[in-house]
Amino acid sequence: MLVVKPDKQGIKKAVKVLKSGGVIVYPTDTAYALGGSYDSSKVIKKILKIKNRKDEKFTIIASSINQVEKFFKFNKYQKKLGKKYWPGPFSIVVSKKFAVRVPKNEVSRKLARLIGLPLIATSANLAGKETLYESKAIIKEFKNKKHQPDLIVDAGELKKIKTSTVVKVFKDSLEVLRSGSVKI
Repeated sequence: MLVVKPDKQGIKKAVKVLKSGGVIVYPTDTAYALGGSYDSSKVIKKILKIKNRKDEKFTIIASSINQVEKFFKFNKYQKKLGKKYWPGPFSIVVSKKFAVRVPKNEVSRKLARLIGLPLIATSANLAGKETLYESKAIIKEFKNKKHQPDLIVDAGELKKIKTSTVVKVFKDSLEVLRSGSVKI
């Protein structure tokens, strides 16, 4: 497991790993995320093995609302909500597999922008374990495991905040699937 800082060189290495189909740990505005290119079945399988998880539904992060609209069909109401709550911990369901958000965290947005794709952003921990906010704890969590992330972007200890609010949007109404940092 390679550990890098979120500086120019570290971001460059992380982008290289992502573009080659690798899986990284990176900071977001809610916690550390385990992720890679959202559209790669190889990456999804690797993340499931690393987390020891079966469920293929993920939150993904995008660099901007424009990037979201490039890859997903957004109705007027979804766009209005995105403009109101992004960047921030607010996720909108966009398919059977994905809910998307644009985080406040600069590093995560930069990674999505530089690879030109949204990134999977599932919590960087084993399935069923507590959310981790410190890179040292993440390294310890995966250290002796058969399946590990390829790289960790170490931004130190992150501020502990609630997970993102997740909503499913219908034509002109919404359903809150997970209550989180943003109150609706």
